[in-house]
Amino acid sequence: MLSKIKVLILVLWISFSISVCSQVITLNGIWRGTIHVLDINFNATVPGGIFTDLQKNNIIKNNLYGKNDVNNRWVGNQSVTYTKHFNVDNKFVKARKMVLIFHGIDTFANIFLNDHKIGEASNMFIRYIFDVTNFIKKGQNRLKVIFRSAVKVADDLYNEQKKNYIIPPVCVPKEYNGQCHINHIRKMQSSFSWDWGPAFPSIGIWKDVELIFVNDILINDITTDIRKDDDAWNVLVTLFLEVTQSQDERFMRINSHITSTLHISKNKFISNASEIVFDANEKYITVNISLNVPEDAVENWWPNGYGEQPLYYLIATVTTTNDILHKWIRVAFRTVELVEEPLEKGLSFYFRINGIPIFAKGSNFIPASVFPELGAKEDTIRHLLLSVKETHMNMLRVWGGGVYESKLFYDLADEYGIMIWQDFMFACAMYPTSDSFLRNVKEEVLQNVIYLKNHPSIVLWAGNNENEAALYGNWYGTGSAQVYKEDYMKLYLNLLKTEVEKLDPTRPFVVSSPGNGAFEKTYNYTGENPYSNLYGDVHYYNYIRNGWDITQYPRTRFCSEYGFQSWPSIYTIATAIESAKDLHMNSDFVKHRQHQPFGNQYMLLLILHNFKIPQSNDSIRDFENYIYLSQINQAVSMKIQTEAYRQAKSEVNSVGEGMTMGALYWQLNDVWQAPSWSSIDIDGRWKMLHYYAKDFFAPIIVTSYLSASKELSIHVVSDRLYNLTNCTIKLHIYKWEFMKPIFELFYDNITLESNTAMKVTSFWLDTFLVQVGCGSLDSAKRSCIVTLSLTDETGLLIAPINYVYPDTLKNVDIPEANVTVKIEKNHLPGKLSNYADFEIVLSTDKIVLFVWLEVSSIRGHFSENGFHMFAKEKKIFFYSYEAITDELLRSNIKLTHMSNIYNARNTF
Repeated sequence: MLSKIKVLILVLWISFSISVCSQVITLNGIWRGTIHVLDINFNATVPGGIFTDLQKNNIIKNNLYGKNDVNNRWVGNQSVTYTKHFNVDNKFVKARKMVLIFHGIDTFANIFLNDHKIGEASNMFIRYIFDVTNFIKKGQNRLKVIFRSAVKVADDLYNEQKKNYIIPPVCVPKEYNGQCHINHIRKMQSSFSWDWGPAFPSIGIWKDVELIFVNDILINDITTDIRKDDDAWNVLVTLFLEVTQSQDERFMRINSHITSTLHISKNKFISNASEIVFDANEKYITVNISLNVPEDAVENWWPNGYGEQPLYYLIATVTTTNDILHKWIRVAFRTVELVEEPLEKGLSFYFRINGIPIFAKGSNFIPASVFPELGAKEDTIRHLLLSVKETHMNMLRVWGGGVYESKLFYDLADEYGIMIWQDFMFACAMYPTSDSFLRNVKEEVLQNVIYLKNHPSIVLWAGNNENEAALYGNWYGTGSAQVYKEDYMKLYLNLLKTEVEKLDPTRPFVVSSPGNGAFEKTYNYTGENPYSNLYGDVHYYNYIRNGWDITQYPRTRFCSEYGFQSWPSIYTIATAIESAKDLHMNSDFVKHRQHQPFGNQYMLLLILHNFKIPQSNDSIRDFENYIYLSQINQAVSMKIQTEAYRQAKSEVNSVGEGMTMGALYWQLNDVWQAPSWSSIDIDGRWKMLHYYAKDFFAPIIVTSYLSASKELSIHVVSDRLYNLTNCTIKLHIYKWEFMKPIFELFYDNITLESNTAMKVTSFWLDTFLVQVGCGSLDSAKRSCIVTLSLTDETGLLIAPINYVYPDTLKNVDIPEANVTVKIEKNHLPGKLSNYADFEIVLSTDKIVLFVWLEVSSIRGHFSENGFHMFAKEKKIFFYSYEAITDELLRSNIKLTHMSNIYNARNTF
């Protein structure tokens, strides 16, 4: 790879070359916005959007405050004009061609330059390029974009469509407080609301705007198809060129020299070139150049936890009489296979990277903001993806109700080794198949596959989220009507599958998630249950059964969605409330923010399976305790469910279920201050779940399975690609009143085979607890708790300590503990930033469960959180994202644990 200095010089040289040979004027920045019907004028920002613009101009109140998602609803119903004045020098006007590029318009707009209509927009997900050669003038120019309300366009399209037949769902559930008919338009589906987010049907120019001056040729895109052939990599470089057309015979033929160069190291590169003559009558031309890269000349790219992520610069140069154009991308070398091979029953479903089976560990990514223009903020995206990397995840699923994410998002995924399961933007609905709609989608597919396929992190394309399941399960009253099956086939098979496999033959494609993978072809992709545990991927949710009951979870080939709700931090909620009275479980605010139908009832039910609810005369403190219990329930439920999937990695049961090779929980991030399935809230705070993910996604875990008959099985799971010998599992059994174990049990001389899950032993737990002195058969399981640890031959821990709860904790008398926190003054080198890390020492006089630390106004996270203490002292670290003092941290830190929420409390 290139040294950092050489890379910087290279990038600066490329940037300079582009600025000289393809002159660019960026039209970002301040525009003028107008809502004519209401006589509202405001300063607009590009990239931007109407809701953020009006908030910044103090025309509307904070969008995420209180019920302002409803109070500001009028905004999305307006037509809005954005205007920009800009100057063009004479030297630019002399160019033979000028193109105006909108990288993202949200969504329905007519575009005018100097009062000439130059084009229209109707798809948020595509780039629009307009030839403005005949409309640009020297001096001042005026660019005007007139937007129509996406809400009203969607309504019009629905009304037109229903003359033939209704395409459901007509509206979202009433609990969403949302808008209707989003499935009729190509816009972020969740912008009309979802069960985890509000409705903000945005309008605006949400990506960059550029004016480019061209002499002969414009390089629109460059892509690579990289294949492994024996002992070499074949790199097919494709340039997508736009040629300046001419009526002058002298310029009808353009001679060009095209070079593609792969920089391998400081002094080594591989290059190939071609002489091509273009006919200026052809507007769009593609050019292919092949590079042959010896296998030993480059290093493989690996998912997080399996190796490094070397990235190489590939530069394409096009030289003509009037132009020298450069475009560069980063590439990596890895193979990806979706392995669907016959088992005794069904087919496998797992990813093989560079020939190695990979257990996919990760989450689902929703848009980083409900306001699309904020979804690419560097501090937000970098924090989220670093939080993914830090917790041993190796995959994110970019969910199909959001957006194709920013370049920064995919660049960081490449750098961090985060594999991307990429949905196309269709979710939880039926969709139209009119000619105009399909043409729109075809262009969307073309542009976004070209946009994304260079990223090694992309390992799978998926046609939609849950639409096959909705069709099969009659979610929206489609019944047996053939038209909906035909529409499904037209959109996802005839269009998406066909086009994607043509555009990107190096990656697998699945039609729907969940789905039965390759098996779907046998029944023509519709009509059978897409939730089969013997094929493909499954989404699993159950809000009735106890989430801590491991026996309920399916042994599926791959679980790509599963989850439980919790509330975010009280400090996060505080940024959205109008008064303290909102901090009550029955407040209007709480009801408004819960979008899942019966969500608050489900959450209470799930908590009550394992805990009593503290109740006092202090409603705010009771609400804080409820938040705490909701996060415990979510974290432990997800931990147990994920461990169940990891335990099933290497075997099938008697009915052929198992060989599970993926666990992607729902969901990673949030878009507002509300209960949701996320593990990181909108303020970037890690919930307890995210801390637990660091343990349950660890490369090696020791884990248990407690059957309905109380047989306890102990398992070890290793994702390491090497064997470990002479390992030892230790079981420590504690009575609640003692901090020393009453019994120890060792299983030694264990060999952890590479990339395997194995069961070590099993026994009847209740009988065992009686035998080791926990009490009578009736009381033993209430009296004791079990810890599991795994050490290597040197005695070092190689897996997180795990726990077995013999009985639900609501039946246990939790000892009253005195826990103290001390912040040490010595600072350690910063782990995630240039700022200091702080050592924190906790002390306790009793066993204490779910020790939870929060900081009110400081950005950062702890090395551990939500942990149990079985020793009198424990050291952890706080990783600060900003410069702070010991005193500031000490004044902002808050401690909660299981003992102190029940002290002097009545319960129900």
